[in-house]
Amino acid sequence: MFEKSLTDLIQGLRANKRNETVYIQKSLEEIQSEVHSSDMYVKSAAIDKLNYLHMFGYDMNWANFNVVEVMAAQRFGEKRSGYLAAAQSFHQETDVLMLTTNLIRKDLASANDMEVGVALDGLAQIATPELSMDLFDDALAVLGHSRPYIRKKAFMCLHKMVLKYPEGLHAFVPRLKEHLDDPDPSVVSAAVTVICELAHTNPRNYMPLAPKLYHLLNTLSNNWILIKIVKLFASLASIEPRLAKKIHSPLSQLVCTTTAMSLLYECIHTAIVADVISIPIPIVDSIGREVEFAELCTRKLALLYETPDQNVRCVGLVALALMQQKRPDLASMHFEPVLEFLDDPDQTIRMRALEAVSGMVTRKTLAKTVKLLMSQLILSNTISLQPGGHAGPMAGPGSAGPEAASMLDTPFVDSAGTTLTSASGTIITPRKASAALSDPADNPEYRLNVVEAIIDMCSRNSYGNLSNFEWYVATLVDLVYVAGVDVGKLLSAKLLDVTVRVRQVREFGIKMARGLLSDNRLMGHIASNAPQAAVVTTAAYILGEYCTLLPASADDIGLLLPKNLSQFAPDQQAVLVQAAIKVFTYWLQDISEYWNADVWDVVRSVLASTLDRLSYLLYSEDANSTAAGSPSGVDGTFASLPLQLSSRLRHFVEVIKAISVSTSNLDDSAPRVCHELHFLFTAYELNPVSAAAQGKVPVPEGLDLDSFIGDMIPDTTLAVIPPPSPRHTASGATGRSRGRDPHRNKDDPFYLGSNASAARGIGEFPDVDDIPVVALDLSHADPIQAKKSTDKRDKKKKKSKKDNLGTDSRSKRHRKRKEKTPSPSPPRIPVEIAGDEDMPDIGSEEAPQLQKNSVSDADRVPSGNNSETGIVGKTESGNAGKGDGDSTG
Repeated sequence: MFEKSLTDLIQGLRANKRNETVYIQKSLEEIQSEVHSSDMYVKSAAIDKLNYLHMFGYDMNWANFNVVEVMAAQRFGEKRSGYLAAAQSFHQETDVLMLTTNLIRKDLASANDMEVGVALDGLAQIATPELSMDLFDDALAVLGHSRPYIRKKAFMCLHKMVLKYPEGLHAFVPRLKEHLDDPDPSVVSAAVTVICELAHTNPRNYMPLAPKLYHLLNTLSNNWILIKIVKLFASLASIEPRLAKKIHSPLSQLVCTTTAMSLLYECIHTAIVADVISIPIPIVDSIGREVEFAELCTRKLALLYETPDQNVRCVGLVALALMQQKRPDLASMHFEPVLEFLDDPDQTIRMRALEAVSGMVTRKTLAKTVKLLMSQLILSNTISLQPGGHAGPMAGPGSAGPEAASMLDTPFVDSAGTTLTSASGTIITPRKASAALSDPADNPEYRLNVVEAIIDMCSRNSYGNLSNFEWYVATLVDLVYVAGVDVGKLLSAKLLDVTVRVRQVREFGIKMARGLLSDNRLMGHIASNAPQAAVVTTAAYILGEYCTLLPASADDIGLLLPKNLSQFAPDQQAVLVQAAIKVFTYWLQDISEYWNADVWDVVRSVLASTLDRLSYLLYSEDANSTAAGSPSGVDGTFASLPLQLSSRLRHFVEVIKAISVSTSNLDDSAPRVCHELHFLFTAYELNPVSAAAQGKVPVPEGLDLDSFIGDMIPDTTLAVIPPPSPRHTASGATGRSRGRDPHRNKDDPFYLGSNASAARGIGEFPDVDDIPVVALDLSHADPIQAKKSTDKRDKKKKKSKKDNLGTDSRSKRHRKRKEKTPSPSPPRIPVEIAGDEDMPDIGSEEAPQLQKNSVSDADRVPSGNNSETGIVGKTESGNAGKGDGDSTG
């Protein structure tokens, strides 16, 4: 009678803020004793308190059985507490769920509407595949309840059950169609909601409901039901294109008359997704003009993104981006107002506006849009570095990049976009760098989208929006400095693509590449900022491939072999070294035209300095001191380098050594190798090739691309050795030996297989007729060893006779007759054993076994033994075989 209620527990928690844990532990002890009370009121109050503590993170699974007891209470208030606790704490693996089947079935059939409603709510939360299968018919019967309140809850519960028990859809879909004509709007709304949710998985199952839904679309005035029906038609129209023409009239009427922004967005979105806007049926707008449905939707989109509600503005920009994909000519009229949203403080609005603007850009608006986006990438403490003094998108006419002194003090944006690092290593805190990013432009995700949008706008439709390719190359170079995110691979790919494909921009591209390589601050920053390494590698490739478009310079060799070359990846180092070879040979060819003593001194100096740099890379530290002082020959310990890089370095060294030998003495004219070496790289021009170019080449007549070139490669997969047949099993020891020896020799490491054995497949036995009969000369055999072998055979013979005592007399007579009639000995044919491919070597251990097993036990006689070969032989007098069938063994 002194138990605390839920209200007392809450008041006690508020009063014991300092000792809250102690108070909760004491309350849990009280609850553990109260749940075992026989009074259902006390037990229900204890479950209420435990359910409240469960929201604080305390476990209540220990009271699952007590929760089931409260669910079965007679009073509705107590029953509701049990269902609430079950919905809060039960899960799919709760073991007491099997006890709730009958009590839920009883509550679903109750005459009390409140009990039916709470049972539907609880079942929707704790439904498992087993419960859904057992109670599906009971819940389906509740759809015929007289109260709309119960029918609405039944639809929601059945939706959760069919997700666990999909087989119930066959009985559930006809009831859904039936209740679309329900007199109560809330039941119709529940049925449409369930259909809309289920149609996301498989819209085709609900196509028979289209006539009913179309009738509701034309007759209902409830905006929320109309929104669901319009969304449902968007799913159905994707599998039935004829629906687009059918819903054209009701959608256009809703777009013209509705004032609800949410319904207007769904109608426009469905018209775009279902391609209703492409149907050439004119409609009359509010002022009496006949316009296309697409034009009407585009005008209405302005109402969405101009509203002060940020959520409606966001979905309006999303719909505008979709409209731009279908009708870019109509969406382009919104370019100027949408461009202003790129400065919106809401990052989501900026992202949606960027997506819409990037599709609306034309050749006239490209420069303006890129300039605005580039200005967002530059933080307060950074500037757009323009190497080589070129005029980038952010520079005015005649502007130049920063001087070398100021460039070293200029901070550089790292990959996070919030911390600035100068070349000297000083960390500079930017204006808006803090724990919470206040400016959307400081967000790395937004910066990445901006860079991708700039590149996409410029390169779309094979550079269809570009009129000045030099401006585009300058923009790519500026992005290297101000991007602030990992876009090195993307920038390098686009820089290489435009330089290779557009001949007119190659000379300017080489100047930009040389500017990147000559930027000491950028090259020194590569060690800590890897994304720029890909761009530098591409710049090196461009400089090496098209170096003939600019005057030759020995300084370019040093740019391609920087001191921090080892900071690059091995494949990137290989590209730099290969480009250095091309630039070196081009410079050598150019300077050879002015050959004299001064030129000879310059050539020898460049050879020595270049070889020193190569030696630093090619050889280990122990050999660097020795290799550095030898301009004409290098000796040292090779460093552990990848093959691709090592081969290029060695080729370069060999080229320098060859030139050093040819220029060792001053002659009147330059050596021939200085003039002709560069032609190795310029014999053929490198032209761009489309990825689908090979598919356009016709196949010559008579050429079969599917046939094998030459002989087919034999199958070398291991086959399973088949079991011996009964014929081989009954043939005695001789047959078993013949079938076993080849496979045993295969696994013997001391046995050398012959070509004939290799030609046979695994599991194939040699033909008995192909095995030659060999006569051995055993005149020098050891009689003592032969006597020991004879004794062993006698013991085996006696043991074999004892084992055969139980056989029938017919078998004994047959064996005796066979022993009395020995087969004649085969003639002695001299055979060259060394060249035999099917017999084992004489000196191997397999030979005596093969020879010994080829003779029957009954035909063995004492014979000599060859002490040198270890072979037990046969006498010349006979007993060499068992008969005609075995004489070949």
